[in-house]
Amino acid sequence: MIRKILLKASVLFFSTSAGIVVAGIIVSPYVWYMNMIANDGPIFPPPLVALGFFGLPFAFLLFPVQLSVALYEFFSGKSLGSYFPLIAIVNGLSAGLLWSYVLKSSETNAAFVLALLGIALIQSFVVFGSTWLLERIAPLILDVLLKISNVLKSPPRPP
Repeated sequence: MIRKILLKASVLFFSTSAGIVVAGIIVSPYVWYMNMIANDGPIFPPPLVALGFFGLPFAFLLFPVQLSVALYEFFSGKSLGSYFPLIAIVNGLSAGLLWSYVLKSSETNAAFVLALLGIALIQSFVVFGSTWLLERIAPLILDVLLKISNVLKSPPRPP
């Protein structure tokens, strides 16, 4: 039981982290370009801006659905792996639209909203794709780590 809880928690953590990193990598060059063409104001580090305005907000918006899927799979014992693409699309579109509403200004145009939707969809697909992948390989990795730790704990055999 504890093993299953730890596996689900680690899968949630690593898949969320993967989504944040990918969003930061994609958005950072655009933020750098905007810093280069700007003629006023301070210049902030592009990865920090990408993290604060895209990676973390989308992670917080995607996490409730990700957590509910993990809890459903944990308690029912059924995997929703075949539904992950559909869940990722719906969750990514809703997160992108919600964040575009939060960032809404008088100059918001369709290209900005589409960019937010695109980043949210990419991050959602990375999150749910890595969740699917980690659920397949995490038990194998844990078994190998347990065998290695047991070998290291056991006293050496006499020659």
